[in-house]
Amino acid sequence: MIEPCRKLLYALLFFVSYQAHASSPLTEHTLAVSQSMSAFYMFALTDGDKRYEEEYKHYFSVADQHLKTYQQQEAQFAGELKSKWDKIRQYLVFEYVEDAGYIVSSQMRTQYRQYLNTLYGKLSGSINSETNFQEQLILMLLDVELMSARFFDVASSVTGPMNLSSNDRIIDPPVMAKALDVKLQKLIQSSATQPISKNLKLVSRKWQFIEDSVINYKEQSAYLLVYYNKGQINKLINKSRNVMAGT
Repeated sequence: MIEPCRKLLYALLFFVSYQAHASSPLTEHTLAVSQSMSAFYMFALTDGDKRYEEEYKHYFSVADQHLKTYQQQEAQFAGELKSKWDKIRQYLVFEYVEDAGYIVSSQMRTQYRQYLNTLYGKLSGSINSETNFQEQLILMLLDVELMSARFFDVASSVTGPMNLSSNDRIIDPPVMAKALDVKLQKLIQSSATQPISKNLKLVSRKWQFIEDSVINYKEQSAYLLVYYNKGQINKLINKSRNVMAGT
């Protein structure tokens, strides 16, 4: 009798731990697509650094996995997304041009951008303002990755922000950044443990360091600092999520 009870207890603890980490497949898919976009355009900005090629291909695969999971929850909309995502994946390739570097067609850049707009539009319409602390962490991370993805998209484009359409304004970095700053300070103040508070204070400092470059699409020379610091922010937030989950 003791052994079955022990197994049940372990199962319950695993379930609670999983729930503490869990976020929706659509959120995770959007996060991975954002991360893939940053790495994809970093590859071009760094004249073909293989590290970023490996990263964007990795995030492509992660996005695929979460989209597959999402199909089990909302088959119709997820099916529409999969059709678009598969087409984008197929044609998201660079052409190397002498004296111009690695370029991607304006058509595919637009489709990639519009796909991320669609994902964020769907998510922003379903996010509950009364989310718990754990959910706030993942949404804060998502905001950072979305704004960074838009930064790298614009920084790697010959026309810069001039080719952003009114529909692209659904991802509005200045507005999102203001909300992020408020959310971050609230989370720091409400942190239940010192490790999480310390992590989030570091997140705040690192975000402040790159915020102006990200939201104002500053010169391309900032891309290395933005990529590095948004990666550090990712690690710090996930570290806090692990603390919350007790792992």
